[in-house]
Amino acid sequence: MTLRTRFAALFASLIISFSSAADAQPLPVLENLQADQQNAGDRFLLVLVSQPDCSYCELVEEEVLEPMQLSGQYDGRLLFRNLIIHDGRDVTDTDGTMISASQLARRYNSSMTPTLLFIDPQSGAEIADKMIGVSNIEMYGFYVDKQVKIAHRLKTTP
Repeated sequence: MTLRTRFAALFASLIISFSSAADAQPLPVLENLQADQQNAGDRFLLVLVSQPDCSYCELVEEEVLEPMQLSGQYDGRLLFRNLIIHDGRDVTDTDGTMISASQLARRYNSSMTPTLLFIDPQSGAEIADKMIGVSNIEMYGFYVDKQVKIAHRLKTTP
């Protein structure tokens, strides 16, 4: 491969990565569990428990979850949601009542951020082990994908 070809390939990959980053959409905020339950179909919820000014939450969202959402690979398997706690936000629970986002996080023993929850919207049960914190951002996407596969397998097993 010539130097010119290598440079062209590098330039093309940079353009693609910049356009993908520009297209990235923030995760939808978890506002209505009842609506998510009704619209989920065979999908489950992947919920980022985050809080304002949490740099690790932003890192997980921007570097891992937004690209996963943008890829389209998970469209038929999960719904991405961001449960923002400690900012006074309320959420419609599965029975239509309003609860605070912090109360919902406590229901899943998830008041530390960032935490990823894998929830069956029909039963409200966790269907894979939650992921608390970030120990290695380079491998984080791999671990998330592994938990998504486990959750999908458990959700579809009768």
